[in-house]
Amino acid sequence: MSSRKEHTRHSKRVTSTARWRVLRQQILERDGWTCACGCGERRRLEVDHIKPVRTHPELAFDPANLQALAPGCHTKKTRLECGHKEKSPARKAWADAVVDLAAAPATPAME
Repeated sequence: MSSRKEHTRHSKRVTSTARWRVLRQQILERDGWTCACGCGERRRLEVDHIKPVRTHPELAFDPANLQALAPGCHTKKTRLECGHKEKSPARKAWADAVVDLAAAPATPAME
């Protein structure tokens, strides 16, 4: 089985339901609208299945198996679950520099 086929998005059947929309809101409220990984992000949160739907479909709607995550944290967790390697130290440093640059206050242009 190809890697692409093996890691299709099994959660789509779950996340496209009305039941999921209600549960998602409950999880975000339960987690205080903050990323569970500890990064402190409070915007654009996603609800993650701690144990993936592809391996634990019976836990798809179990609140104990759900957590609020920032998009970057969710992507990192999912990539590791799918067998991708972590970023190299150089790529991590570059990503951190981009984030720091974006967060830095704008300085007035020299006249």
